Amino acid sequence: MNNFIVNRSSHPFNSHEVKQILEQIVCPAINRQTDYDSLKCIQLSKDLSQIIKDAMKLLNYDRYKYVIQVVLGQCHNENLMMTCRCLWDIQQDNYVSYVYSNEKIFCAVTVFGLFYY
Repeated sequence: MNNFIVNRSSHPFNSHEVKQILEQIVCPAINRQTDYDSLKCIQLSKDLSQIIKDAMKLLNYDRYKYVIQVVLGQCHNENLMMTCRCLWDIQQDNYVSYVYSNEKIFCAVTVFGLFYY
């Protein structure tokens, strides 16, 4: 008989806390954009993902790895639908999505917190 010990995080991923961090980072960054420029948005998406990654590290979630997706686009009163699929541990892994837009640009951010065994 095998003894299976389930590893648990002493400080697990907290979706409420992560969403607050995303709001604090994304809103000011998008509101500084006066117009949509695809070249600027390429750099902005890289910058935002790095800033979010650094903020996630400061939260000190025990034994978590992060995948951060940032999508920026121009607003034209159109709809956008994004989906993803993941295979993960429903007890430990989690994610947070946050969408923010102004008159010119939208930003959709997803942070996946994946427990590292």
